[in-house]
Amino acid sequence: MRHRYHTLLLLCAAAALVLTGCDQSSQKASPENANRYIITQNNSASGDASTGSFSDANTVNVPDTVDYYMQGYTVNKDYTWTVNGSSDLPVAASSDQTYEWQSRGGEFITVVYGPGDPIATTSGMSASTNSIKVNASNDNINAETIDVSAAVTDSISGQIGRFGAFSTLTSLAASSGIAEVLSQEGPSFTLFAPSEAAFAALENVPTQATDDDEDATSSVRADILKYHAIQGDSLTASDLPANDVETLLGSETVSVTADMVSQANIPATNGVIHKLDGAPLLPPTASVDFTNRTLADTSVTQGDTLTVDGVYVPESGGFVVLHDQQELQNAGAVASTVGVSEYIEGPAVANGVKVALDEDLSGDVTLGAMPHDDTNDNQTYDFTGPGGPDTPYTLNGNVVIDFGDITVESTD
Repeated sequence: MRHRYHTLLLLCAAAALVLTGCDQSSQKASPENANRYIITQNNSASGDASTGSFSDANTVNVPDTVDYYMQGYTVNKDYTWTVNGSSDLPVAASSDQTYEWQSRGGEFITVVYGPGDPIATTSGMSASTNSIKVNASNDNINAETIDVSAAVTDSISGQIGRFGAFSTLTSLAASSGIAEVLSQEGPSFTLFAPSEAAFAALENVPTQATDDDEDATSSVRADILKYHAIQGDSLTASDLPANDVETLLGSETVSVTADMVSQANIPATNGVIHKLDGAPLLPPTASVDFTNRTLADTSVTQGDTLTVDGVYVPESGGFVVLHDQQELQNAGAVASTVGVSEYIEGPAVANGVKVALDEDLSGDVTLGAMPHDDTNDNQTYDFTGPGGPDTPYTLNGNVVIDFGDITVESTD
C-alpha cells in the first residue's frame, strides 16, 4: 500500500487531477473546504486543487508516474466506491495486471498503476474514458462521479524513458539511433524491452562504434536493439506466444512466449511495450563494429594486432577475420585474409577484439572486419572458401562486414 495523505494540505500539494463538474453549491464549498472529491497523481506538478480550477486538470497521462492516487476526501464520512459501474474494486490478479486497489474504511482509495489497470487503459493502445463513482450517504455533495481520461501521450521511446527499469535501454536506444526509429508514427511497433535485470545478464554492453559516414543504426548496439522490435500490427499479451516474427533486423525472426514477459501491454501512441526481465533477445546472426583509424607503420607489421571495436556472435560462436577490401573484391575471401582473431565463444558481446596480423600493412588500406561462424564446432578457423567450414555470417542474404579505413603513417 502506498502512503496516503491525511491532510488537505498534502493533497493539494500532490494534486494533478481534480473532479470536474462537482456541484458543491449546496454546501458553498470553497477551495479551502475539505468537503470535496479530489484525484491526485503522485509526483505530478500539473494541476493544483488549491486554485479551485477543477476543470483544467482532469486527464491521467498513462503512464506519467508508476502510480497514482484517486482519493475522495471529506471529514469522517463512510464512502462506497464504484469503478466503471462495478461495486467490487479490482485487485491484482497476475503478472500482467500489477495494479492494486485498496481503501481504508472507504475514506481513501489508492491505485498503483499497472498495464491491466481498468482506469489506465481498457483496450490497450488508445485513449479511453473510465469513471469512478464515490458516494457518502451522510454528505450533501450532489455530483459524485469522477471521469478519468486515460490518454496515452507518448511514443515507445518516450514511454520507456519514464521507467527506471528501462534506464539502460533508454540510454542505448538514444545513442544508437533506435530511439528515433521507435518515435515514428505510422505502422505500429511492438517492443520487447529488456529491463535493467535483463541487461545485467550480458557480460558486456554492445558497442556503438560508427564512422561519420555510417548510420548510427548500423552498429552492434543498434542491431541487438532492432532484434527486440517488430513493426506492423501491435502484439499484445493475448497474441503470445509469437513464433518466427520478423524484426527490425530484417529477415531475422524472433519467438517470444508469455512466460518471457514480466509486464505486458504498456501502452504507447505508436505501439505497445512488453518488459523482459530475463536475458535480452539475442539474434541468430553476428554483428560487428570496425572504425577508421590512423596508425604508425611500426604498429602494423606481421604479428602486431589490430583492435576491432566490438562484435556480437550467436550461440555457435566464431572468429573475427580481417580482409583487405581490394583483395576481397579481386581475389576472394581466402586470399584477402590479413588476420584472424582467437575463437569467441557464443553467444557473446565482445568489445576490443584483438586480431593478429598475418602480414605487414603499408600506405592507406581499407580492411573489412568479418565475423565467421564456427560451423564445425572445433574452435579452430578452418575456412577454405564457399561451401566449406567456418563460413561468414550473413544478414538478409549479405555477408556481415564493417569496413575501416586504415591510414598508415611513416615514423621515419
